[in-house]
Amino acid sequence: MESSKISVKNLLIILSAGFVLFMSTRPALAHSSGPNLIHTESVGQITIPQSGITFGPAVPGCDAAMGGPACLFLNLAGTIAGRNTVLGPFKSTITATLLLPASTFSGSNTNGVPDPSFCTPELGSQVDKFADGSTLSSNFQGLSCCTAATCPFGPPSVNHDSSVITGGTGRLKGAAGGTSWSDNQGSTSGPLLMHAEGVLSLPQD
Repeated sequence: MESSKISVKNLLIILSAGFVLFMSTRPALAHSSGPNLIHTESVGQITIPQSGITFGPAVPGCDAAMGGPACLFLNLAGTIAGRNTVLGPFKSTITATLLLPASTFSGSNTNGVPDPSFCTPELGSQVDKFADGSTLSSNFQGLSCCTAATCPFGPPSVNHDSSVITGGTGRLKGAAGGTSWSDNQGSTSGPLLMHAEGVLSLPQD
């Protein structure tokens, strides 16, 4: 019977070995917790002055300020004032290019029937600056759509875009991720409002 009992010395050896094994697995367990992911949501108001709207290319039939049937794109430049639920208040600069098909200014489809809505591809870039000076840079792509029979352009209009973070500074250095966002404008005198939601990935501390 005595031989079947575990001595105090052997028990201590077993416990010590178990503790060493547990400590050796701690880095792996910490690593398995995954990246530092943060759900973000923001709202804001976009301002695009008339001086921030230009048509191109510079060819006959395309006026830089008024457009025309020969125009192939529309450039926009503006600002955003908003608030992010995680990162706080921000101000942004934004630029975008809308790609215009040849029929854009007719407001009709190929059969000459007025379209109830019109969408054109858009792509651009954005830089968000927060209160502490940190910034997030991103590129986006999506659709800009008129929502009335008076298309091709609104308002009323809605835009739907997806963005990818291309860089960050300050507390957001090394940031990755992106958002899905939309903006809408009901009338010429009404505000252009945006809502964005996404995932922000920050380096581990």
